[in-house]
Amino acid sequence: MQLHPVIRLRLSLGFIQYALNLLWEVDRGKKSPLSPAAIEIIYTAYFHPLYMGDVAEMLGITRSTATDHINYLEREGYVRREPDGNDKRKIRVFVTEKAEEWVLSIEERLFGYLETCLSRMTEEEQEQFALLSTRFTGVSDDRTFDEAIRGMKKSRDDFSVPLLERRDGRLLRLEEMADERYHAFDDEDTKKSDEIMFEKRIPETDEGIQDEFTVEIYDQMQRNLRDAGHLPSEDYIKTGIDSGEVLEIGPGPGYTGLEWLKATKDTKLTGVEISPEMIRMAEKNASDYGMSGRTKYVEGNAMNIPLGNNMFDGVFSNGSMHEWENPVSVFNEIARVLKPGGIFCITDLRRDLSEEIYEYMYNACSPEEIRPGFKTSVMAAYTPVELEEILAESDLSGKVIGHPYGLVITGRAAKK
Repeated sequence: MQLHPVIRLRLSLGFIQYALNLLWEVDRGKKSPLSPAAIEIIYTAYFHPLYMGDVAEMLGITRSTATDHINYLEREGYVRREPDGNDKRKIRVFVTEKAEEWVLSIEERLFGYLETCLSRMTEEEQEQFALLSTRFTGVSDDRTFDEAIRGMKKSRDDFSVPLLERRDGRLLRLEEMADERYHAFDDEDTKKSDEIMFEKRIPETDEGIQDEFTVEIYDQMQRNLRDAGHLPSEDYIKTGIDSGEVLEIGPGPGYTGLEWLKATKDTKLTGVEISPEMIRMAEKNASDYGMSGRTKYVEGNAMNIPLGNNMFDGVFSNGSMHEWENPVSVFNEIARVLKPGGIFCITDLRRDLSEEIYEYMYNACSPEEIRPGFKTSVMAAYTPVELEEILAESDLSGKVIGHPYGLVITGRAAKK
């Protein structure tokens, strides 16, 4: 039997809250020198300017109670009050070295706790967990953290589901109400969740995106992925594709390659693209990046790349492999155009996505007009086993890496 995600999260969050109480030492009752309110004051003053007039509003308490908290922290040596240098009428709360040492000691334990827990996961699982946590909380940096805190304080009373109920004069217990609201999945549901969503591969297209309107929509989607940091340019660099002349297969509007160029020096990029409209868009974007002198886009089919032998130090491609009419032919072409020892890295979707990840990626597609295309792309993608068999038939030698969101094929051309 599989518990509903809400129930599993409730258990996990309950444990995390308990663990954090231990790490912050607020579980020790009277022996704990700092209350949750005091901790919030210290952390806020440590990272941001904090004034006496802000404390009451920040904590949702009266001014006199806020003053009591500051008096206690000052008496215990955690903070000091001084007039603001720019406005003597405002009193600023500063943390002392004692408070700084306390913050650092707590953070040592927090970071240690996180590293210990993450060590149970693979690198791919760690990335997935971090991404989903960001999605779940809406917090990705200091700015969004502050915004989320303010929003939470304003709307915390709005987070409520009906769990208070009496029947026959008896107040129902939490587990009774939770069982009714979040029923366990039955065995059939569990069985279905273990099956591949799209068992049979359905080819999408081998002609690329040709019409101007769809190119515009696809360009917007790729820009959104770029702005969210979801393009694999840095991953290509980590594989060793970081210098010389590189070929990109199926660059589309060009953002992956252009971001790669931004992150490397003295490099040049050639893109082979089957769609003239995409080439037009990629050339425009290269100009906007100021990269026209380092890029060249040629029209062609990856099964017969219109370029010479042993030309490139590296080859990469993102999100186009599921459209290749004959992947073995494309892999053979990659082997042909690579210099001896050149590196290749191909990234794409995988057809055997979990249902949860598929739904997450589908709903994250922006603009929404691209969502039907995402579905057909997943249906046209490969599984790790299928790609291993395809790669074995080709002139390339490499490894297939499956992660929760997709597939990576990487390796080197033979040294001749």
